[in-house]
Amino acid sequence: MSTVINLENVALLGVVTLAGGYQLGSFAKRVGKRRYQVKLAYPAVTGNKDFELIYRAQQNCLEFYPVFMSAFWISGLFFHQVPTFLAGVGYLYAREKYFTGYTKSAEERLPGFRWSVRCLMALTAMGMFGLANILLKQYAGIDVCDQYLRQYIKF
Repeated sequence: MSTVINLENVALLGVVTLAGGYQLGSFAKRVGKRRYQVKLAYPAVTGNKDFELIYRAQQNCLEFYPVFMSAFWISGLFFHQVPTFLAGVGYLYAREKYFTGYTKSAEERLPGFRWSVRCLMALTAMGMFGLANILLKQYAGIDVCDQYLRQYIKF
């Protein structure tokens, strides 16, 4: 079975992907600016607490980005782009809060971290549900979504 992806069905995913890339670039720029402000010479990453906080914030965001993108695109392709878009925007907002909080103190990162993990969990759950539905439909002839809609939503 061949499936052609209609670009209209992934346009919102593209918006969040570009916004995420822009966000990572913004984080890198802020790290560079802080390095300049505290006069920390390259390649050192320790020696100034203010720099170390912002540097760790950036590194943590970079470490989570592949996890986010994987869950985000699987959810968008196999579940639905609108709830995926909303969870993706929520994730990026939470990561901004995380980054900003972390630049002040390690404890202030926690609210943003918690919300970003919740968004990742939602994306993962949507992706798993979408994949499971496709696999059950393909290999077992069971369409969970269609059966649910017919049984519980009477038009």
